[in-house]
Amino acid sequence: MLYFLSRLVAQQSLFKNSLFRTHQDVMRLSKFISENIEVILQEWEDFASTLHPLNSATKVQLRDHAKAILAVICLDLDADQSVEAGIEKSKGKAPDVADETAAEAHAVDRLQAGFTVEELMAEFRALRASVLRLWQARVKTADESDLQDMLRFNEAIDQSLTESLAQFSAMLRDSQNVFLAILGHDVRNPLGAISMGTQMILQDTTLPPRHLKVAAQVLRSTQRVTEIVSDLLDYSTSHLGGGIPVTLADYDVSIEFRSVVQEMKLFHPERDFKVDIEDGINVAWDRARMSQALSNLMANAVQHGSATSPVWVTVSRQGKDVVMVVQNEGNIISPDKLRVMFDPGKSFVMKSTSERSASQTSNLGLGLYITHEIVIAHGGKVWVSSTGLEGTSVKVQIPRIATTPLK
Repeated sequence: MLYFLSRLVAQQSLFKNSLFRTHQDVMRLSKFISENIEVILQEWEDFASTLHPLNSATKVQLRDHAKAILAVICLDLDADQSVEAGIEKSKGKAPDVADETAAEAHAVDRLQAGFTVEELMAEFRALRASVLRLWQARVKTADESDLQDMLRFNEAIDQSLTESLAQFSAMLRDSQNVFLAILGHDVRNPLGAISMGTQMILQDTTLPPRHLKVAAQVLRSTQRVTEIVSDLLDYSTSHLGGGIPVTLADYDVSIEFRSVVQEMKLFHPERDFKVDIEDGINVAWDRARMSQALSNLMANAVQHGSATSPVWVTVSRQGKDVVMVVQNEGNIISPDKLRVMFDPGKSFVMKSTSERSASQTSNLGLGLYITHEIVIAHGGKVWVSSTGLEGTSVKVQIPRIATTPLK
């Protein structure tokens, strides 16, 4: 009996010692990261150097950002988190913070250092792999808490990557739009000089008719390029400044729209226009911008509609709103293309190789984008539908007294 009791005591003592050793061997991931931060940072720096040449200042910034990112992750690992919060974070939907995060600051410096978005993503992949590989060498057997730490760590890395990519992409878009705006602004001056010079040539009645004909063609081409540059400036500035700016004024839109239709008939005498514009529609809109919107919609209908069928234009009051519809017959537009019809970038990406080749000699769809932005700037809405029975129809609804949306 004493033998069995002594064996039981010995086994209990051994069990307690085993528990103590196991407890000593356990290291949470957050603690491991903190204690091995220099090793992790060195691995990340070495990997980043294989992607892009790094100068001394860039290396210091890289280390500072990486250290800050890992510090945030460690705090996150030690904090309580619900299952729902973890799922949202893995989708890049962590709670907003007032100040710039370390991941966002890192994106700014990577863009300034000349990194590509692929290289930025590779850095976060390398950081994830370095931490987990080093930790795996430390933790031979994983329990439930270790697996939970791995899951939380991956969620936090995904959140940091999302923040960094969003900042990188936003700054890249802004830089591209600034470039387009500067380019469009600089091109206007020589275009103006060409236009003025050509008009002077056309006034010289001593020139042979053949020369005057060439000058007239040059003037028309110059005017077309000027329109393209104007669209380009609208496109770039709308992305930079929160939309297209509008100046509201009271006027009779019925008279103005009939003038736009008449101008379009002069440009396209071969096409048939069916027009129904209600009389006496007084509005508070930007006169030039709304005329531009209607002109863009009609030009698009002419370009993409059937040459043997009319273009229908109707404008009428509907309560406190004005409804404008431009309709044409032609090829049915698929639902996928309809969804991106007012986004020239996405619309271009969805085109086939043959369509992209053909688009080199036609417009890129900036007119539809600008029309959409003009309507939104007036507090309106725009829809587009395309069926075999009714053709393609663009419907615009705007309050007669425009309500400029808050920026």
